[in-house]
Amino acid sequence: MKYQCEGCERLVPVESFQVEGGQLSVTCRACGARTLAGPSLAPSPAAPPDAPRPEDAKVRGGGEGVAVALPAQAPFASAPPAPPRPNATALRVVRSDAPPAVSAIPDGDPFQAPPGHCPKCVAPLREDEGACAQCGLVYANFIPEEHQPSEVLATQWHALLRTWSDWDAHDRLLTTAMGRGELAMVGRLYRLRLARTPDDALALRGRDEVVRRVTSVVPLAADGPSPDLGRKVKNIVMGAVLLVALVLVLVLSQMMRGSF
Repeated sequence: MKYQCEGCERLVPVESFQVEGGQLSVTCRACGARTLAGPSLAPSPAAPPDAPRPEDAKVRGGGEGVAVALPAQAPFASAPPAPPRPNATALRVVRSDAPPAVSAIPDGDPFQAPPGHCPKCVAPLREDEGACAQCGLVYANFIPEEHQPSEVLATQWHALLRTWSDWDAHDRLLTTAMGRGELAMVGRLYRLRLARTPDDALALRGRDEVVRRVTSVVPLAADGPSPDLGRKVKNIVMGAVLLVALVLVLVLSQMMRGSF
């Protein structure tokens, strides 16, 4: 069974649930939004106004037999209503830990690391060291222009920051970067976002998705040596065989001349 989460607007399966105060509570594994749902029953249909009532019955007759007469009633104009059924379940999203649907545009340059982080790999840096312990960058030699995304990727990243809570926009950005060979740059952009907001669930998910896509791209291994290498080896072997054959012919001719 699946339901649509209003936190990230994705269709996610119900993997686990809890009952809180008579309501069903499910948590979205994608964005963390908690959804409460409970059935509301329709009111029971009232009895028809012309239905016979027990107090209207009259007892008549005598002896051992007793007959109970009810007042004459007009036939029902329509069939009695169907039994009550639960109405459609109303879903209410409690956004306690879901990411807010607001813009994620930073105050400064979105492509530069905030203070206290390596400008290249965005790792926390130490003030007493002149180089990054993680990527080995010498801070004095850093050139910002060498670590800028392409124009296409920069445009999509700016658009994504304005609709940060839309995971479909993240997925489109990752697909574009994968097709252009810029997954490493997108990973750096997500690390820049995490350096400013460490608890951003979508940034964590995006960074992990970059790692997953990078590791899933396995280069196709060749079954054997390349054709060019095979031809070169074949030519070398044939040349060596011909050379050995010529040497043997010369040796045999010398031996035959000496014998005569």
